[in-house]
Amino acid sequence: MELFTRSKDPSWNRIVHIRVHRCKGIPEFINDGDTYKILALDSGTISLENGGQKKRVSAPAIIMLTNEEVSFSCGKGVSTTTVFLRPTEIREEFTLERICTGEFEATQGCTIYQDYLLIKSFEKETNRFNTVLVPGLSAYAKITKMIRLMEQELTQQGDGYWPCRSRSYTIELLSFIGYVCARPAAHVVNEEADNTKAISDLCVRYSEANDKESDDLVSEIIQYLSEHIGDKVTQEEVMKKFSMNRNRLNELFMKETSLTCLNYLARMRVNLAQIMLAETELQIAEIEGRVGYADSNYFVKVFKKHTGMTPSKYRENYS
Repeated sequence: MELFTRSKDPSWNRIVHIRVHRCKGIPEFINDGDTYKILALDSGTISLENGGQKKRVSAPAIIMLTNEEVSFSCGKGVSTTTVFLRPTEIREEFTLERICTGEFEATQGCTIYQDYLLIKSFEKETNRFNTVLVPGLSAYAKITKMIRLMEQELTQQGDGYWPCRSRSYTIELLSFIGYVCARPAAHVVNEEADNTKAISDLCVRYSEANDKESDDLVSEIIQYLSEHIGDKVTQEEVMKKFSMNRNRLNELFMKETSLTCLNYLARMRVNLAQIMLAETELQIAEIEGRVGYADSNYFVKVFKKHTGMTPSKYRENYS
């Protein structure tokens, strides 16, 4: 199976190194050495072994795999959806060889580091095991929706923007995964432990985990904002959903992120827009809609406030 997508029109002569594969069980090429993999466990239970350690994972779950080999065994009724991609589709500098050198860790403060944060979603845990995310049902639905949209672009190729639009869905997917807080879940267990203890150290990247109640609440709100990054979200809706007043909401966010809730949402949206502007050729009007802005003038105002330049100027400087 080709782990990339060819243009249907031979005159385009385009290859995009992204492929979505659905199957019963685990894909035959899951240990391909040239790609990273986002494996969505849609149903069933699997065991995976890496570096002498074993873990058992039940659906729904997301497993982030690099080009290193992992052994799998499946129970009954396992179905998976896997995104195969080369990191160079995020940014051409992200070859597997250069990623392994760790050189991009030293680029913090530069625009390339912002893109590198997407790839860091594949980083192994401190015990050198692959990252396993156990999102709630709503977050899992958001992830599978983005994968479906990506798959549609790759297969239908409705217009000349299909390569960059499919890449943009990959960027959005990785951005969402980076924000999502996977709650402690009893259906991911360490098979070598004496008692089947759940993984509880899967947290959002906005701060280090410290198990405070406020962290958990802010994490839930950030997940909600991430799920609705392309929708109209008001502070009143957030207050109502999480049963708190304006002062309490912003007090929690200021404590954990140094930003108010809506400023944090704006920062998330601008971050995603920056990457799409720099790494795709999508029209600015499409990008602003994808990140939740229906008013072009307002989008330009917010973008300039956070970056110091207009979207068009940003694209001119960094694409």
